[in-house]
Amino acid sequence: MLLTKKKATINKQTKIDPYAEIARVRQQKQARAKYVQHVHKRRIMLILGVLAVVFLVCGVQIYQAHRSLATTNQQLATRQVKLKKTKARQRELKLKESQLKNDDYLQQVIRQKYYYSKGNETIYSLPQDKAPTISAK
Repeated sequence: MLLTKKKATINKQTKIDPYAEIARVRQQKQARAKYVQHVHKRRIMLILGVLAVVFLVCGVQIYQAHRSLATTNQQLATRQVKLKKTKARQRELKLKESQLKNDDYLQQVIRQKYYYSKGNETIYSLPQDKAPTISAK
């Protein structure tokens, strides 16, 4: 009789309760789904972090390129103004050079600027005359 009781207790333990088995499987599935959800959330956060770093680096590069372009454009505008002034000055100097080749103009400049006179000629300087004197130069 002793043997039969042991068999009975062994059979009770090895007997599978279908409801308990379903509950255990359901619990395992829920645990697995929770783990998968946790892994997916961690991966999404990692991907978003990497994208944020990439966008930040690209944004800084774009900002620096924009500032560099603005500085270059400002320098270009300044140098174009300087170039226009230099070209205007060059045109004036070429005009003066061509006028200095003309003898009549050259005599007029010498007379006006340096008070040069021909023989038997007297030069009078009036106060309203704006011609520079030799000492003013």
